Amino acid sequence: TMYKVLLVLASAAALKRPQRGLAVRGGELGLNAETAINVGTGLMGVAGAYTVIDPAGNLDKYGVSKPDASAVNMMAWAGGWQVALAAIYAADAEKAVGLSGYIAAWTLLAQSRVSDVMGGPKASTYVWTAICAALGYKTLRDDLSPWPLVAVWTLNGVQQHFMRDQCLEMYGCNKQSALGKAMMGVSGQSMLMGAAYLIALTKGKTQAEAFGISWAVGGALVAKFALTEADDLKVPKTGPLVWAVISAGIAYACLK
Repeated sequence: TMYKVLLVLASAAALKRPQRGLAVRGGELGLNAETAINVGTGLMGVAGAYTVIDPAGNLDKYGVSKPDASAVNMMAWAGGWQVALAAIYAADAEKAVGLSGYIAAWTLLAQSRVSDVMGGPKASTYVWTAICAALGYKTLRDDLSPWPLVAVWTLNGVQQHFMRDQCLEMYGCNKQSALGKAMMGVSGQSMLMGAAYLIALTKGKTQAEAFGISWAVGGALVAKFALTEADDLKVPKTGPLVWAVISAGIAYACLK
């Protein structure tokens, strides 16, 4: 239910954005960039929602017909953060950093069942929820620099994508399968895409530039998975490479 609410809010914001987005941070987006932003936001939201609803079915569509329980649970975890990323994209760019704190807090609460299956302590979920919400509140009131929230997205993304074993050990989670840890890496990818977007906005880039940079990061990370991890996990490369091509196209449309 929480995911449905988050997706509805993201969709509503995306529908309203074209009038607002044309003048984000003083730059004309142009038709191609505006379309790329709307398509990319919708694509991320739909992909994430489907993954949350049917993680095993999503894995099956990528050629993994009999995923283990760890992979299915971590796939659901990754889907939740894809929905969160779509919500950040759909938010008013001027308020995106602050709102990302509330989005992260909401996602953590919505993910509590999934994190319970991982074996992580409930206390850490509630502590992080409180931290993210407090940072969001303070940032939106201009009582706090945007950089602490940006750091939260960046550091958690680095941990979940590049330091999976250490991250799982730090939170005392159950042992995860290789495919499960790879799916955890997908959640880290979404967090790093969000971090790239928020960093670019904070540095004064236009919404189009920030969106393009974010998808360039996503494209590089999914291509890395296809080229360095897919074979060992017996995951067909086609799906990840399609995402890499889509990501490159969106990035090009926004940055050209």
